[in-house]
Amino acid sequence: MRAPPCLVLAVTAALLAACSKPAPDRGPPCDTIVNNLLAVSKTQLAGHGDMALGDRTAMLAQCEKRTLTPDQRRCLATAKDLTALAGCVPRTPPPATKPTP
Repeated sequence: MRAPPCLVLAVTAALLAACSKPAPDRGPPCDTIVNNLLAVSKTQLAGHGDMALGDRTAMLAQCEKRTLTPDQRRCLATAKDLTALAGCVPRTPPPATKPTP
């Protein structure tokens, strides 16, 4: 039994459409982000000489685990100082504590 030509055409068109969609923009890759974090840290935290300022492998793994938005990734990859880096990912304020009577 042969498939009708219009069905073959429809399936082919659907497959081509699915393959031609661009991948969603995730922002810069983690290696770019980590390289910038280390470069900014080295310039901003002067006086440490050639001391390693972080475990690049661990930083890459942590970056991959995080669910950063494309904008946050771009911010982290292009920040020029520690203040800019701090503003890239908003912090959740700690929960309010009830005063003790």
